[in-house]
Amino acid sequence: MEFIENRVFEAAPGVFVRNAVDNCAWVDLGSGVAAIDALEDPTMAPVIQKDIADTVGKPMRWLLNTHWHPDHIACNPAWHRAGATIIAHESCARSAGDWEGKPDITFADTYTLEGDGRRAEMKWLGGTHTPWDTVVYFPWARTLHIADLFGWGLIPVQRVDDPMVARIHQVMGEVLRYDADVLIPGHGPLLTPRHIRRWLAYFDNLRERVPPLARQSKSPEELEAAIPVPEDMRDWWRLPDWKHRRNLEIVAASRA
Repeated sequence: MEFIENRVFEAAPGVFVRNAVDNCAWVDLGSGVAAIDALEDPTMAPVIQKDIADTVGKPMRWLLNTHWHPDHIACNPAWHRAGATIIAHESCARSAGDWEGKPDITFADTYTLEGDGRRAEMKWLGGTHTPWDTVVYFPWARTLHIADLFGWGLIPVQRVDDPMVARIHQVMGEVLRYDADVLIPGHGPLLTPRHIRRWLAYFDNLRERVPPLARQSKSPEELEAAIPVPEDMRDWWRLPDWKHRRNLEIVAASRA
């Protein structure tokens, strides 16, 4: 999908996104707005609040955190002070401690936020990118927020041993089981389930082809020359710039 930095648009009925390097999304639940993730820059808090006023015209009543990395929680304190109830997986609360933007409501596996005729369904799928990872599904819009489980080609972990590979496939399988036409990542353009399936095939191909070359002590440049970015993925956001090489390095270090 087209990527225009800082463009605000309706991705699906009642689902809005400010599309950027760090995405922020919000949904109209009828009785108020739920925002998903809180960016890296706390000065963006009033900007997003104005975006919500312009697009929905209702207050932000809830903030849903998908995980506890700094680039997803910086606006938590400001939005909490403005009246938003923060909801996140229980592991996020343990990481937050007494921080001002800590969760008000936590859950162990799933949590459903009921609005006025609409709901947001949160499900914990941690164990790959972070221990905290949560997806958020908006069933009326057939839209799923998958945070940093998908990075436009970038392997979401630093090491891919056999247990991690199995968990990645398990998590992505869970993602693909949702009835969703639109997927919102934590960073960059929106995507569809087709991109998830293509990435899994790419990932498995790297795990097959990289280790024999790594055992020959090939350099990153030599690995990239031997295994270039697939032609049908050359338009993936930043994959040819640096992500593909980083993937090669991760697999080489893990499987050599």
